[in-house]
Amino acid sequence: MRRWLVAVGAALALWCGALGGVLAGSARAAPAATLDEIVTPAGFESAATARYHFEWTAGLAGYARSLMERVEEHHDRIYGELGIDSTRPTTVVILADQDAMLEEARRRFGSPPPEWAAGLAWPAHRTILLHVGVGPAELDMTFRHEISHVAFGEIGDGRSAPRWFTEGLAIRQSEGIDFQRAWTLTEASTVGVLLELDALDRGFPRSGARAGVAYAQAVHFVGYLQGTYGEAAFRHLIAELRAGRDFREAVKVAFDMPLPAIEAEWLRSLKVRWGWLPVLFGSTTLWAGATVILVIGWRRRKRQRATRLAMLAAREQAEMADDITVAARPGPPPAPPPPPALTRPRPQPRIGSRAIHDPYDGRPPTIH
Repeated sequence: MRRWLVAVGAALALWCGALGGVLAGSARAAPAATLDEIVTPAGFESAATARYHFEWTAGLAGYARSLMERVEEHHDRIYGELGIDSTRPTTVVILADQDAMLEEARRRFGSPPPEWAAGLAWPAHRTILLHVGVGPAELDMTFRHEISHVAFGEIGDGRSAPRWFTEGLAIRQSEGIDFQRAWTLTEASTVGVLLELDALDRGFPRSGARAGVAYAQAVHFVGYLQGTYGEAAFRHLIAELRAGRDFREAVKVAFDMPLPAIEAEWLRSLKVRWGWLPVLFGSTTLWAGATVILVIGWRRRKRQRATRLAMLAAREQAEMADDITVAARPGPPPAPPPPPALTRPRPQPRIGSRAIHDPYDGRPPTIH
């Protein structure tokens, strides 16, 4: 029991930390109405675009300039998709790493933010905190995500829509739905582990497999609303929320259908579009299939190797048989060399019947 209470307390503390920027900000001054009213804190450099005030610490000017190049383009697209026209400035603070970002969040807003955050936004104060430790590409994507949160803050106090809707909207406006999220969503739909929107209303998972499914559901469902009912109806929904209408009532007014009915249609569309494809080609199935293919390939390779060895052995035996046959039928022996020629001895000179000895053997001597 005690462990359960500790766990609940920790979860509540984390949840409050995630909302700390908004809650703690209620006692702070209202955000600046113009860029001229913004004061850059000590230790920061700064620059501004038409609607954004950038602050950064030493050595991060390059990152700031890179974000400044397209911030107005991102602003026009994100705010335009929501049908919101705002000229109020937004402050963007760029820090070196996550620890520096969390420390700056505590210093400015007084409450601890979630430690896993890659970026932070306080819509009520129109302030965004980022850190460059995520890398240039992730930094730009996180920046667009936080701009979406600030833009939706124009609608109300942040509680006018469930979190799954605001997160799905921010992801769709910053990165869209990538292949991995689509695969996670359709796989979860096929095996029946999707989370009901009512359950997501009561609590949005923060980590683990459930969080992956929840984020995939959120971004795809928001895209389904925009794609099925059109941008005009989606802007109508935003306008109803901005007017203060409850989210479910606003959905019914904008799309002329209650949220549970829309959710049921969306679920059917997932099954019709993908069917059993994720199960057939899911990671577990693919690994199992790859294992079977490897075993089949190994056995085939083994048979081919045995066949090749048998062919080589048969060829070697045939070659040896040819060699033996040739040795059993030798050709005629070579002819012997001719005998050396016989020479007759030189006749010795004689006097009468007595031979005369010639010491020079008939050759005259050489006199020196």
